[in-house]
Amino acid sequence: MKFAILKDILKCTKIALFISVGISILFTFIYYIFYNNGSSSLLYFIKNNLYYIGCFGLLISSGFFIQKNATRPLKYQDSWNKMFSKLNLGMVVMFVSLFICLCGIVIQLSLEAAII
Repeated sequence: MKFAILKDILKCTKIALFISVGISILFTFIYYIFYNNGSSSLLYFIKNNLYYIGCFGLLISSGFFIQKNATRPLKYQDSWNKMFSKLNLGMVVMFVSLFICLCGIVIQLSLEAAII
């Protein structure tokens, strides 16, 4: 029980990694269908879209915290507690969005290191 929050955050990291890979694959197809300007600008395109989706998720999670009864127990609270024992839906959306933005930051740092 002591590390339940850490375990939930690691699950959020795993979910965010899968979502980031899926976003990268989807936007790679979109890039090659519509743009096809080279691999360097492909990484910028993926990075920007990871930022957009991550920030949109952070916007949604802020709505969970602003609205009064948005953090109430879910209808399927027992199923939710099997997956995430300590975090509620708003916190999970926030951590997943944060880690999606961090994947964009990793791409940005790798692009900056390649330029130098």
